[in-house]
Amino acid sequence: MSTPDLRCAATIMLVREADKGFEVLLLRRNKDLAFAGGAHVFPGGSVDAGDADPMLLARCVGLTAGEANSRLGVEGALRFYVGALREAFEEAGVLLADRVDIDLDHELRRQRADLVAGATSFRAVIERLNLHLDVGALAYVAHWITPEGAPRRFDTRFFLARVPFDQRATPDRSEIVGEVWISPRQALTNYCHGDFELVLPTVKNLEFLASFRELDSLMRAARSLPVIESIQPRFYRRSDGTVAVALPGSREYQKASRTVLAPGEALPTRPVEQSDGSQPK
Repeated sequence: MSTPDLRCAATIMLVREADKGFEVLLLRRNKDLAFAGGAHVFPGGSVDAGDADPMLLARCVGLTAGEANSRLGVEGALRFYVGALREAFEEAGVLLADRVDIDLDHELRRQRADLVAGATSFRAVIERLNLHLDVGALAYVAHWITPEGAPRRFDTRFFLARVPFDQRATPDRSEIVGEVWISPRQALTNYCHGDFELVLPTVKNLEFLASFRELDSLMRAARSLPVIESIQPRFYRRSDGTVAVALPGSREYQKASRTVLAPGEALPTRPVEQSDGSQPK
C-alpha cells in the first residue's frame, strides 16, 4: 500500500483573558466528517494554493517573508500563517487583521457567510474590505506530522494568538457545529473523564497551554521558544492487535515500525502507555 502524500496544514490556538487566567477556543467538528469527526479541535485545516496568493502575502503585516521562512525553516512560510488566519475566519468567524472593529462586524459576518458557502474567496474578502493580515500576532509553537500508515497525512504547523474580546467566535454550522471557550486545564480534565474527544496533537498542545497560569506569561514564552522540532508519532500494534500511538522518546517508539491501518480501522488518539504504565511526555 502506498503512503499518502503529506498535506500542508495550519492550526491556530486562539486564547483570551478570563476571570481566572485565560481560555482557549475549541471547536466541535461535525461527527460525519471523515477526519476527527466529533472531536474538539483548534481552528485549522489544509493550506490552500490561494494562501500563497501574492496579493495576500503583500497584505501581511508584523512579520516579513524572510522572518517567517527562518522561523518555520521552510521557504514560502507565510502561506502557513495566511492559512491559519483564513481557517480561523472560516471556521470560527475570528479575523486577526489591522482594523477589525465593531463597525466592520456586520460586513465581516456577511463576507464570512459567503466565503463558507463558496460564493467568494478569502483574497476577495481581504481586498474588498481593504484589510491587512496581522501575521505578527501569531506565535509559532509546534510542528506535528501524521504517522506513516494513516489514510490521511498532514504536515501541520501550530500557531498561538491572543484574540480581542470584541471578536465573538461562531461556528460555521457545516464542518463546525459547536464552540467553547475553556481553560486548558478544564479541557484536559474533560478529556480524561471522557467528556471531550480530542486528537493527540490537541492534547499535547493543551498540556503546553496548561503549564501557564496567565496569558502574558504564555505569550512571552511562546514568542521565545527555540527552534521548533518536528514531532512525528508512530503507530504501534499491541499484542492484542489494537493500534496505539507511540510518541518520540518512549520505549515503544523505538520498537514501532510503519503500521498501516486496516480499512475502516479507527485512528488512535491516545499515546501508548509506557511499560511502567505512565504516559510518555
